[in-house]
Amino acid sequence: MTVCRTLEELQAIISQRLSVWEGRKDFITMCAAFNLCGKLESRAGASQTAVARSSIIGMLAPAYLPLVPRIRNAKNCSIPLWALGKAGLVGGGTEAQLAAALLERLVDPEVLGKAEPQNLAIVMYALGKLKQDQQQRGSGWDPTSSPHLQTLAAAVASRLRTVAGHGFKPQDVSNSLWALKALGCTGPEYRSAVEALCGEALQRLRKPELAAAFIPQQLSNILLALEGLQLCSEQAELVVAVAAEDVRRGFDGYIAQDLSNSAWALAKMGFGAGPEAPAEQRQWVSAAVDAATQSGAMARATSQAWSNLLYALALMRHQPPAELLDSGAAVAAMRASSAGGQNCANTLYALAVLQLRHAGLEAAVCGRLGELLQHDSDTVLHQHVCNSLWAMAVFGGTYSPDMKQLSIQLAREAVSRWEGLTTEHLKQLWQAQQELGGEVAAALGSGSGLQAAMAAAVTTEREDAKPTSDTQKQVVAALRRLEQQGLKAAGGLAVQSLQTGVVAPGVLAPVDAVVRLSDGQQAAVEFLGPKRYLLTQTQQQDPSAAVEGGTAIRIRQLRRAFKEGGVLLVPYWEWDFLTPSEQEAYLLRRLQQPAVAVETVTAGAVGGAAAVTTAAPHQPATTTTNSNKGGGGSGGNPQQQLLARPARRPEGGDGGGGGGGGSKRTVVGLRS
Repeated sequence: MTVCRTLEELQAIISQRLSVWEGRKDFITMCAAFNLCGKLESRAGASQTAVARSSIIGMLAPAYLPLVPRIRNAKNCSIPLWALGKAGLVGGGTEAQLAAALLERLVDPEVLGKAEPQNLAIVMYALGKLKQDQQQRGSGWDPTSSPHLQTLAAAVASRLRTVAGHGFKPQDVSNSLWALKALGCTGPEYRSAVEALCGEALQRLRKPELAAAFIPQQLSNILLALEGLQLCSEQAELVVAVAAEDVRRGFDGYIAQDLSNSAWALAKMGFGAGPEAPAEQRQWVSAAVDAATQSGAMARATSQAWSNLLYALALMRHQPPAELLDSGAAVAAMRASSAGGQNCANTLYALAVLQLRHAGLEAAVCGRLGELLQHDSDTVLHQHVCNSLWAMAVFGGTYSPDMKQLSIQLAREAVSRWEGLTTEHLKQLWQAQQELGGEVAAALGSGSGLQAAMAAAVTTEREDAKPTSDTQKQVVAALRRLEQQGLKAAGGLAVQSLQTGVVAPGVLAPVDAVVRLSDGQQAAVEFLGPKRYLLTQTQQQDPSAAVEGGTAIRIRQLRRAFKEGGVLLVPYWEWDFLTPSEQEAYLLRRLQQPAVAVETVTAGAVGGAAAVTTAAPHQPATTTTNSNKGGGGSGGNPQQQLLARPARRPEGGDGGGGGGGGSKRTVVGLRS
C-alpha cells in the first residue's frame, strides 16, 4: 500500500486485498489503510476526495469493527478514529459503531496505560471533528454521548500533571484544547483537563525557546478554544501570552486562516476594542492588519477568512486602511460559489460598522447574495437578511443601483419571514425602513404583521432604555443644575427646561436630554462615549477619528428630528475630568454655539465609493481615557459627533447589527 499515491489507487488495493486481511484478522494492515485514507487525496480534486474517503471508510469499517477487542496498542485506535474524523460519518451505522467501540477500547486500562500523548491528542482531535460533523449534518454519532469521553479527558489531565517529561508536544496541547471546545466540554467534569492544558500552554509561551515551537495554526487554535470554552477572563494570562507571541513574530508565516481565526476569537472575547483598548491590544490589531495588508497573507483567502477578518475588525472597531481591500482578493473570494449567506451578510455588516466603502467588494457581495436568494434562499437565514438590510441602511442613499435592487429583494424576503424574526431583527428592519425609504419602505410596509411587530419592538426598546453610564448621568445632572440655578451664558442664553429620556419621531432609542433655551430654541444633548468610535491605522492617538455605523444611523435620526443646529454632542475626551462648575460652563458655552457640522470624505472611501462622515470644527485635547467611563455612550465623527444609543446587537455589535454566529462578546479581563 505504500506505493499508493491517490485514494483511487488505495481503493483498488483494498478491494483486492480486504478479504485476505479479514481472514487473517490483520487489523494492523487495515489500520495502515485507514492512515492512508486520511492522508491521500483524489486525483479528481477536493469534492471527489470526500466521496472517495467515505467509500473507503465504508469498506474498512465492517471489517475492522469485530477486531477492535484484539487491539493492545493505542495507535490502532487513534489512527482509525483520526481517519473517521477526516472523512466524517454518514448516519449512525457501522462507522458510528466503530467510532464508539474504538473510544471504549482506548480507555480500557490495558490500552490507556501504554498510550502515547500523541495518541490521546489525536483521539481528542478526531472526536472534535466528529462532533462538528454531527452538528453540521444534524444526525449521526455524538461523541459527547459516550461516558468514555470524560475518562479520556481525565487521562490527558493526569498525564500533564503527574508525569515528568510527559511528552505532550505543542500540537498535542493545541489540538486537545481545540477538541474540548468543539466537544463543548465546559462542565466541571472537564475542568481538570482544561486547566491542565491551559497551564501547559501558558508555561511554554512564557519561555521564548518553547514558545517558538508553536506554529501559527496552533496559536490560533488556542485562541479559538479559549473563546469557545468562555475562558477569556479565567485564562486572561494565556490570551495575553498568545497575543504577545503573535506580535513578537510580526505574524511572519501566518496564512489567511491563522490571521482571521485569531482576530475573530480575540474580537469575540472583547480584545482590542476601539480607542479605549489597552495599548498592547491595539498593537496586536494594528500588527495583524499590517500583516493582512502587506504580507500577501490574504491573497488566496477564502470568503470565510475574509468575512471573519472584517467582522472581527468591526467588533474591535478598528478601521483598516483602504489598501487591505484594493488587491482584489476579497472581491474574487466573495464572487466564488463557496461564498455563503453568512459570509456575504457578515462582510456587508462589517463594512457598515467600519464606515468602509469599496465599490468592487460591495458589488461582489450583493451579486452573490442575490444569486443565493434566487437559487438557494434556504441558505440565507433571517439574520443574514436583517443584517444586510441594516448595513444598507448605514450606507444610506449612497449605495449603488445593484445594492438598491438587492435591498428591495431583501425587504420582500423579510416580509415573508416576519413571524420568525427576533426583536433585534425587527429593530434593524425598522431602521432600514426609516433610512432607505422609497421602495424598501414600501416593501416592508406591505406586511401588516411585520409592521405591527416592528412597532412593538421599537416600543419595547424605548420603554426599556435607561442611561447606561455614570458619565451620561453626570451630563444630565449638570443640565439640571443649569435649569434650577438659572445660570446664563455670556450672551444671555439660559436653560429654561429639561426633559430626559425623550422619545422623538424617527429616533429608535430615547434622547438622553432635551433642553429648551431662553431664546425659544430646543436642543437634544447626548454624551459620546469611547465605545462609539472607530480606531484607524493612521490616527491611533486621536480618539475622534470616526464613528461606527450604528452611531452614523443615530446621527441621521437625531438631525432629522432636531435639525442640524438642534443637536449638541458631548464627546468623552472633552467631558472627562471636568469639575462640576467646569461642566456647567462647558455646557453653557456649547449650547450657545450653533451645532453646524461639516461633511467630509474619509480615508475609508475606496474602490470608487465615498464614505461620508461628519466633522465639527473643534479639535479635542488629547486626554488619557478610562475605559470604564462613558461605556454606554455613543460616538460621533471626525471631531465631534452625536451619541448613538443603538439597539443591542445579538452578536455583540453596535447599532442593531450582529452576525458571525455565536454568542454575545464577553469583555476580556486583560491587564493593561
